[in-house]
Amino acid sequence: MQKLTGVLVSRNKEYIIFYRGNDFVTPKVRKVLVEQQQHAITQQEQEELARLKASDSITPIPKALKNPLVAGTLAETREATSRWGDSLNDELRKKENNCLILAKHTSLLKNMKRKLILAKTKVAKAEMALAKVQEYLSPAELPTDLETVTDEERFLFRRIGLKMKAFLMLGRREVFDGTVQNMHFHWKHRELVKIVVKGKTFEQVKHIAISLEAESGGVLIALDKTTKGYSITFYRGKNYKRPQVLKPRNLLTRRRAMARSIELQRREALNHHISVLRHKIWKLKSQLVRQFISDFIEFNFSMLALLDDALHLCYHHQVQMRAAGRKQDAELLQTVEDDLSSDDDNIQDEGDEAYLQTYGSDDEDDADDDSNEYL
Repeated sequence: MQKLTGVLVSRNKEYIIFYRGNDFVTPKVRKVLVEQQQHAITQQEQEELARLKASDSITPIPKALKNPLVAGTLAETREATSRWGDSLNDELRKKENNCLILAKHTSLLKNMKRKLILAKTKVAKAEMALAKVQEYLSPAELPTDLETVTDEERFLFRRIGLKMKAFLMLGRREVFDGTVQNMHFHWKHRELVKIVVKGKTFEQVKHIAISLEAESGGVLIALDKTTKGYSITFYRGKNYKRPQVLKPRNLLTRRRAMARSIELQRREALNHHISVLRHKIWKLKSQLVRQFISDFIEFNFSMLALLDDALHLCYHHQVQMRAAGRKQDAELLQTVEDDLSSDDDNIQDEGDEAYLQTYGSDDEDDADDDSNEYL
């Protein structure tokens, strides 16, 4: 049965479970599928035979090439060089890299300037929203007739406040009407109330303590730094009377205090973002200035090198001209001397010939005279 049906899953005394499998097909469907597959194979074979016969009957005529092949030849190289220019050397590659770096820094600088302008507009919007929320806040001033507490009482209240387990946690909303209400709830059962502040500096905690003292009417006992944060202890006073309205009307509500906290956080984050952007812009500008100075110095050096080469060429040309002039002068002098020497030789030859002629004529005359006398 396992060979006929499928996979044996489990068996028991009462029943046996077989799994037919994912590829289970009934015999009729299997027969139809096999027939269709054989028909498709035979049809493909017939199409392949027809294609082979048609390809054998057609003889391709190769087209004659109009132009000779120039791939990989010197003519192709020269044509590519004339069209696309010479290959990049180290100097050109360095210049291209410098141009790319300069373009990249310029685009980054423009992008950062755009971000800086956008951040400034967001800061202005945050300032407007914060001012709109602060319109509902009118903080109270410190009373002039504060209840006096002696040093012994202050020391005792401070120790009791640090040991107190019940405390109020001042959150991101800081001072609002609910904070003063919770202080009055604590003062209903005890004389002291301890407020814990986290994530603030000492100056901020001091400002919060002064504002709470003015709004609640209690006496500030101590401001201490603990492991949980800053601890502020308030004393309700000896003549404490619970007010009828526990939430002061001059403070912000819970929702408005949350909105003020969000706007303050947004403004602080934007100011930090602006400072970071300004620092990055300053760095990019300094890099651009250094790049410009280096390019300017390199250009000046190249110009000086070209000027030096030109001066050397002029000097060599002048030296050659002087040498050529001296050579021409020497040749001219030599020709003049040769002419003069040739003239002197001609004059000397003519003198000698004249002397010889005169001497010969004298001798002949003397001889004639002698002969005449002899005769």
